[in-house]
Amino acid sequence: MAKDEVTRATTIMLIRHAERPEGGEPPFGVDRDGTRCDESLTPTGWLRATALAALFAPDAGEPPAGLVRPEALFASTPSKKDGSKRSLQTISPLADKLGVEVDTEIGRSEVKALAKRVLRTPGPILISWQREYLPEIVDALGEVDSTPPDPWPEDRFDVIWLLTPDGAHGWVFSQLPQRLLPGDRATGI
Repeated sequence: MAKDEVTRATTIMLIRHAERPEGGEPPFGVDRDGTRCDESLTPTGWLRATALAALFAPDAGEPPAGLVRPEALFASTPSKKDGSKRSLQTISPLADKLGVEVDTEIGRSEVKALAKRVLRTPGPILISWQREYLPEIVDALGEVDSTPPDPWPEDRFDVIWLLTPDGAHGWVFSQLPQRLLPGDRATGI
């Protein structure tokens, strides 16, 4: 990031898209209407997406300590190659609840373009993306006080990465377990 660019984001939260189908075996992916779609979330993924909406935007009060209600949402553009809609589907219930449009103009491998747009977006931000790009996204956002785990494990859908501003280092990195569904772990990655 150039020194003349001002970071207006107060907090950046990153999540991996929710559960997906594996290798053509059940559970299958389904779209929002319940029609089989291998590029969509599994029923468990949809449960997580709904639970994430309640986590980030509770009906009463504020989100749990460390989290903030996002004002801007980002998800990767559904891929022309595989048609994956999972990143967008993961935060669609939250977007509906907040009345916020999800920015899906950036492809999943366009990490630098995403970072540039995020750094110019005011307020708390939530990014839902593919796991293999999350460490790169953090790196592209500027200096971080500690290195996030890389790679993001294939079997983890239950973690939130947090970046909060720190004048000395750029960003302070931390992790919060979601603890939303049975089997979610109580630790970060």
